[in-house]
Amino acid sequence: FCLNEIAQYVEICRVAQPLSILHWQLTADYSILTGGNGGQPLQPAQRFWDIKQLGMTAADSTALPITCDNPRVISCAFADHGASVVHLVNNGAARGATVSGLPGGVKEMRVFVTDARRGMQETGRLPVVQGTVQVPLDAMSFTSLIGNP
Repeated sequence: FCLNEIAQYVEICRVAQPLSILHWQLTADYSILTGGNGGQPLQPAQRFWDIKQLGMTAADSTALPITCDNPRVISCAFADHGASVVHLVNNGAARGATVSGLPGGVKEMRVFVTDARRGMQETGRLPVVQGTVQVPLDAMSFTSLIGNP
């Protein structure tokens, strides 16, 4: 369910360009943490990493128009003083994606992934060629691309 939730947040960012999102579902029965029972330590759950990763978008960033030709991939994009952030939620099988229209000064994008196994893990850097980057999207994952000029 947390992948559907982050997809909804990303869609809200794309359509409404909000200044902030209130995470109203931070309750004991739908927590951002796991554990705490039987002496287990509390640990971040996938929801925690989803929200934290979305928070990589700098305050006062400008929402950018973005389109996607695959209904299984939900996307939004932001710019902040030349830095670019693109969030992609893949609600299906692993696939490749092409992101184009990036500013000319961006030469590479850092890639962060959250899924059932990883929490906001940096998975590498991808080259940007003439404003375009090719990114692999893992199955059922939330991927963020961060690029600075």
